Amino acid sequence: MSASEARSEPKASGVRAPAWSGGPAQAFEERLLTFEVGGSLYALPIANVIEVAEVEELACIPTLPASAGGVVNLHGDALPVIRRAELFGVVEARLPAPAHLLVVAGRPDQVARLGVPVDRITGLVDGSGAASRGGELVAERRPIGGRVVGIVDPRVLVARAREAIDRALGPSE
Repeated sequence: MSASEARSEPKASGVRAPAWSGGPAQAFEERLLTFEVGGSLYALPIANVIEVAEVEELACIPTLPASAGGVVNLHGDALPVIRRAELFGVVEARLPAPAHLLVVAGRPDQVARLGVPVDRITGLVDGSGAASRGGELVAERRPIGGRVVGIVDPRVLVARAREAIDRALGPSE
């Protein structure tokens, strides 16, 4: 099954990210999924979003503090989920309960996945992703639909998740 076919197939525990239905395959990659976290609007290239899943309770990992994250069962596989505070630098206590879980890959062809809880999905828009210079999560800001949207570099998002796990586990001995 191709990546675009997998994206459009609904799954029982989640909703697949909508596939781009017109034009060449390149046009699919020129779409952004917009979402909110802590009142701020962000966007990720849809090619890096494997699935939009329902939020489930996190299972603890014995060696990882619950404040950093945990795992959820996604189609029989353990999906690591890092809390919004760790990824977006927001105060978790001030956030509403997440409405969706983005299943994200650092690169469209990458198998490794990460669960990113978000307050809500706001839609799909035309536009391309952006590469961060200097390792910032938000590679650039663009006006979209009357709001300023932070375009997230998916590679930095995945790297930030790894860093959060490393920080939570402390120095290795």
